[in-house]
Amino acid sequence: MTGWRTATRCRAGVLALLLIALPGCSETTAPITRPPGLEVFDSLIVNFMEATGIEAAALGIMRDGEVVYQKGFGWQDAAHQVPLASDAMMRLASVSKPITAAAVRQLIDDGMFTLSDAVFDVGQPDGGLLGLVPFPVLGDDRLGDVTVRHLLQHEGGWDRDVAGDLTYREIPIASVMSVSSPPGRLNTLRYILGQPLQFTPGTRDEYSNIGYMVLGLIVEEVTGRDYLSYVYETVFEPLGVPHEDIVQGRTFPADRDPREPWYDDDSMAPNVFDPEGSTVRRPDGGWDHEARIAQGGLVASTRTILEFLEVFQVAGDAIGTRRTGSESSRWRRNHTGSLPGTNTLARQRGDGINYVVLFNKRATSGDSYSTQMRTEMDAILDAGTVQWPG
Repeated sequence: MTGWRTATRCRAGVLALLLIALPGCSETTAPITRPPGLEVFDSLIVNFMEATGIEAAALGIMRDGEVVYQKGFGWQDAAHQVPLASDAMMRLASVSKPITAAAVRQLIDDGMFTLSDAVFDVGQPDGGLLGLVPFPVLGDDRLGDVTVRHLLQHEGGWDRDVAGDLTYREIPIASVMSVSSPPGRLNTLRYILGQPLQFTPGTRDEYSNIGYMVLGLIVEEVTGRDYLSYVYETVFEPLGVPHEDIVQGRTFPADRDPREPWYDDDSMAPNVFDPEGSTVRRPDGGWDHEARIAQGGLVASTRTILEFLEVFQVAGDAIGTRRTGSESSRWRRNHTGSLPGTNTLARQRGDGINYVVLFNKRATSGDSYSTQMRTEMDAILDAGTVQWPG
């Protein structure tokens, strides 16, 4: 049997994804495209999902600028009734960050500001790009030294291992500011500007959601447009990506794109939109997903991100810049993303291959699924035994 996949659930709570039908199990079948010679990737994903308990995954592979593999595995819904489509869309989590970086680089190329421009106008002689009033007062004079380059390179002075990730403190921030929860990006940033930095900007790098939240606000302040409109027009429309293939992620299931699966995480949390009400599954109200648009809030298909990877650098000091096309065959870059119910990987290789993996679940211990998958995918690709179409 070829050209189709059977997703079979043979016992409660256990998902078995098989390439053939097993007798005695209820079956749901869906047509797929299986490029000859690429069955190794079918087996890789199926086996990985069986080993980890992942119930929805999407894999896309591009070779020499052409998408040669795009497939969904598992289930669209938690009830296991609808197979995941090949063009499924999922939360990107922090794979949103290189997209934000590409938009910022475009504004720099257009002369709107420079990498060395100050970000915050806190009373310094030359001002800054954002003029927000800190709450309750300026928390650190060094905030006036933060530049656009510092934000892109995670050198802005925030260390979440020391102070926590303040972008996820919606309920406490709203309470102390006497505003409704969630407080939104502007109030969150006003609160952050009232807190001390953990190190002098530019002296070291510490991964920072704050920095990319701020970059998204800069895009909107400078262009006078909403973030996604500008990103689509300048980054994705020139790549030929349909508008509906890159969207703003939504907090609640009823508001999401119909091509998104459910996000598999059963931990409970206060609903940031109703802190005094009932708790919710963490992916469905445990944070304000709309407020994370520039740092981790986008939703897209694997094809959309593959098109991005072919043109823009996904990580490193040059994140968001256009690729030169002269990378060595051993050149590698990747960006990952992680949220409760989400783990993502976008990988670039100098041998002409890009790939994207999206999971609706993340590991609770040990190596992330994205790290494990990168190791296994690269081992297959480096072996040089894949029979590529054409």
